[in-house]
Amino acid sequence: MSISYEEAQQEAAYDEFVASLAEELYDEHRDQAIEEFITERLQSYYERNSSIAVNALKFLETSKSLLGEDPTASLLYSSISTEVILKAVILKPIVSGLVHSESISELIATVLTKQTGVDRFKDLIFKILEEYVEIDEGAAKYSRPESEISLWKERELVQKVRNAVAHRAEFCSVADAQRSLAVANEFYSLTERLIVALGFHFDNGGEIRFGGRGQQTIF
Repeated sequence: MSISYEEAQQEAAYDEFVASLAEELYDEHRDQAIEEFITERLQSYYERNSSIAVNALKFLETSKSLLGEDPTASLLYSSISTEVILKAVILKPIVSGLVHSESISELIATVLTKQTGVDRFKDLIFKILEEYVEIDEGAAKYSRPESEISLWKERELVQKVRNAVAHRAEFCSVADAQRSLAVANEFYSLTERLIVALGFHFDNGGEIRFGGRGQQTIF
């Protein structure tokens, strides 16, 4: 069912509101966030939700297995994995950690991350990554070693191809599928570095475990 122009405007305004709310929550707590507040809340969230990355890893593995025989299906699996990693494994724990009241933190985090797309939360995601993950050029400019453009820009390129597949029934090239898989795996790797900095690691099935380190490389 299509929506009217007025409804679209209202939805866009609401998206902007929730994005600015998340930014304000971070800025409000930034001075105390890392050592006193967000670190503990992030650790607590990952302890309570140790399986949040499992399906993203399964989709990555499926994407890799389909790369040669069906690049378009491979791209769909890996691009969905990227979206889940960004929304469920990085953004939702961050937003939940910014809310003082545990009774409503999950609700607010769920509402915020249900909004379509993650581009409006780019700055918030990168701020947290820069705090916990050592990236020489800064997270906003971070790129894969094999790429000359930023990882976020690559994600946007993949998203355009995915939209063409989903909305116009177009097939994608092997190169497009390879890029999508590589982008998803890079975000998974950044997420792993984040949880390692918090004292955890991913096991072979994508479960978050306390202590140790087990590198999970898909591509």
